[in-house]
Amino acid sequence: MEILKNPNFDFRSKNKIFITLSALFIAGGLATIVHQGGLRTGVEFSGGIQMVAQFTKPAEVERVRSAVDKEARGAVIQTYGEAGKNQVLIRLAGHEGDLSGEAKRVLESLAANYADNKVVEHSTEIVGPIVGKDLTQKAVQLTCWGLLFQLIYIWIRFKGVGWGTSASLAALHDVLICVGFLAYFNYEITLNVIAALLTLVGYSVNDTIVIFDRARENLRQRRKDPIGKVLNDSINQTLTRTVISNGTTLLSVLGLYLFGGEVLRSFSFTMVIGILVGTYSTIFIATPLVVWWEERAAKGTPAAKAAL
Repeated sequence: MEILKNPNFDFRSKNKIFITLSALFIAGGLATIVHQGGLRTGVEFSGGIQMVAQFTKPAEVERVRSAVDKEARGAVIQTYGEAGKNQVLIRLAGHEGDLSGEAKRVLESLAANYADNKVVEHSTEIVGPIVGKDLTQKAVQLTCWGLLFQLIYIWIRFKGVGWGTSASLAALHDVLICVGFLAYFNYEITLNVIAALLTLVGYSVNDTIVIFDRARENLRQRRKDPIGKVLNDSINQTLTRTVISNGTTLLSVLGLYLFGGEVLRSFSFTMVIGILVGTYSTIFIATPLVVWWEERAAKGTPAAKAAL
């Protein structure tokens, strides 16, 4: 299947525009995070309450959310357990204060604002800051280890540190922009979001490897051509694959964002932004970095030989 027949776009001429745009997005995201005093984190990271409330009949999640929001805005609410048990999971993030008292106020709000479906039983679990800190460290470590191992793999596969470094920096660029968008739109950083970010790291690098693989094949046959032209041609040759693969994935996560409900909102939002950013970072971030790296290495080669 070929959507674009023999494309011949000059992607190299747009590199500076997109690199500048990326720098602005990253700077804006960091400024937003600093202005807000840090990222909003879910109960898994910041500590807080996890409540399981059992209702007399099947609960309407939106009505539960409306009642809970009167006491604690931003709570994560989802159905829980077997359908016949009419249970709802309520997660409230918080760092300080009387957490058990907050749980009591939430139950009172449910009783007052959802009176036709009373809570008959509930359990409350307080997640302490030690657990939250441990999860935060593990999330950061997972991301860093993922980027490191990908760098090593691509370095070995393509026999050049510039290729691995470029792919890893492009993936890191995607994560930074996604986190900036999450902060700007006031989404919480939860385990679901971390899962989305880790997924995007792999997805972005996979997209980059497809283009790098085609470039490696072309370089064997066109040794005299500048690497910038070879990479630009490789992007054009794989453009139909990029449009089909990334386009169908984008449609899937966009549907999840629009119709997946509040529980998956932050996850699907991260995936939508990540796929869009990951697509252009492969073309306008990773490949220009490879060109820059290889051209620097080529300029240094004659001097190195002269020294020998």
